[in-house]
Amino acid sequence: MLVSEETKLTFMLDARLHDAFIAEAEARGRTPSEALQDLVRAYLGHSGSMRDYEAFLRNKVEASRASLRTTGGIPAEQIEAEFAAWRAAARRRV
Repeated sequence: MLVSEETKLTFMLDARLHDAFIAEAEARGRTPSEALQDLVRAYLGHSGSMRDYEAFLRNKVEASRASLRTTGGIPAEQIEAEFAAWRAAARRRV
């Protein structure tokens, strides 16, 4: 069985924000400590997700750049012609 260690985290908080936080935690049936733990977990989850997404995005950009270096890319005229055809098709559907 894992034993959870607890530690203190002390920080400064504006008095009005402090009072509003305490009131909101109590209104939700949570102690301030429980509410802060929930916030820290949510922050860590969000930060981890953002870090994963940023790594994914960096990899996609680098793969695109490598492909561009290898193939030389698609000529702008070809892209413009394809999008012009798509726009024309979309206008006909409307």
